[in-house]
Amino acid sequence: MDIGNDDKEMNTSGEAGQESVTETYSYQQPGRIKYADHKNDIGGPGKPRRFSIRTVLIPLVFMFVHFLAINVVAMVFLLALLVINSGGSIDMNLLADVDYLNELIISKNSQITVFYALALLPVYLVYLTFARRRHPEAVLLSKPRMVNDLLPSLAIMIGAMGFTNLYFVLLEWLSSVSPLVEGLMNDYIELSSMAFTSEGDYLWLILGVGIAAPVVEELLFRGIIQGELRRAMPEWLAVVIQALAFAIFHMQPIQSSYVFLPGLLLGAAYAWSRSLWVPIVMHIFFNLLGSLVPSLIQSDEMLVQIVGLTQMAFIPVAVAAAVYMFLSSRKKKMQQQEVSAYESTL
Repeated sequence: MDIGNDDKEMNTSGEAGQESVTETYSYQQPGRIKYADHKNDIGGPGKPRRFSIRTVLIPLVFMFVHFLAINVVAMVFLLALLVINSGGSIDMNLLADVDYLNELIISKNSQITVFYALALLPVYLVYLTFARRRHPEAVLLSKPRMVNDLLPSLAIMIGAMGFTNLYFVLLEWLSSVSPLVEGLMNDYIELSSMAFTSEGDYLWLILGVGIAAPVVEELLFRGIIQGELRRAMPEWLAVVIQALAFAIFHMQPIQSSYVFLPGLLLGAAYAWSRSLWVPIVMHIFFNLLGSLVPSLIQSDEMLVQIVGLTQMAFIPVAVAAAVYMFLSSRKKKMQQQEVSAYESTL
């Protein structure tokens, strides 16, 4: 029986010949079952890479849907807030004050994020469910391993935050010599001071910036976009392109420039771990490091410096963790290829 070529399997109950769309089990020795997920590898048996119009269309459509949901929910939330604040009627003068409206929307960023995430979550989950049924290689949901996946990925995110701190030191220096950079930095500082503040309510900050945004963004950029791209191109290229899309989508120039690296790391961790759960956990951790922690310690300048220096000291640890995840991924893939080669001789 040629298991590797015919895509047949032997399941845990001993029944032969049952077709599987996500995983393959084979007997390597009597009484021993070996797991192999080579069917999830793009370019594997019967899984050639194919670039088509949907390779471009699907990412663009879902990015537009995400952008539209943010703006629609923001406007509905804004109108509801104005009605509540005015006791049931809207002051038309306020609607004409664009600066006031923008400031109000930004200051309520955490609440708005929770609501648009709730609107998008079922849409993304339904799409990914059907996409996985049709193309199992497009959505990878392996069980993350604590030592090989989760712990190194969290170390990577601490180092990424440390690199971001160093990057802002560079930006501050550039601000002193470049009026353009100074203007962009002032805009970013004003935006982040309103958008990433708890205003005394840490629950909204945690739910919105810390959890809701990371979850829906991972479903979009790593789940849908990277999943679609990796069906048409080498994995490394899919990682780079989705990171670029992730950076551009943030729109604010300073923010776009520093989220490109986390986007790369999140995409790489997804590819290495073969589990969408890993970048979701990483993204939540990174956002909490960048929003909740500064909000909690902002009144203690010494503590702020200690946390920042600790994060920067983690940069070499993060590099080592990334190398470890990469090598672990290669080792696992080589083992699976050996299993496939062995199966093909049966």
